[in-house]
Amino acid sequence: MKPQDIAVLVKLILQKNKSLRQIDLAIHLGLSQGEIAKSFQRLNKSKLLQDMNVNKTAALEFILHAIKYVFPAELGPLAVGVPTGISFDQHEKMVVQSGEDIYVWPLIDGKKRGQSIKPFYPKLAEAALKDSDFHAMMAAIEILRVGRTRERKLAEQYIEKRINKT
Repeated sequence: MKPQDIAVLVKLILQKNKSLRQIDLAIHLGLSQGEIAKSFQRLNKSKLLQDMNVNKTAALEFILHAIKYVFPAELGPLAVGVPTGISFDQHEKMVVQSGEDIYVWPLIDGKKRGQSIKPFYPKLAEAALKDSDFHAMMAAIEILRVGRTRERKLAEQYIEKRINKT
């Protein structure tokens, strides 16, 4: 698996239009159509995708229990970027925070300054800005990778609810 496969998987989980084409995914995620096709192959091989349908049970198990080990977070220097993790506005109400724990995916046009987290792939921050549901889910995944125990538990509940809702 490659890190961008997580973004493809999340986009497939959240898709409202069940006939979303590979070219549409490529445009939404800022990946090439070839990268999307290869991602589908890897997701099928890992049983997270079966016959173009997300295996929700496997996806939930993988995201909640394996992602932080397979793709550990890489923290970088302070940077301007797009809020992620507990700093994303839909998640910052999960816990009381001091304002010191601001996490961002680096982006020149970003609105917040904080501890940078290397995104799963280079265009993730831009893709997140186009789709708030995708942004919320990817930010919750970042909480699993960098959050404290209580934050991770709340993120797990959020992710489980979102996956089972679709």
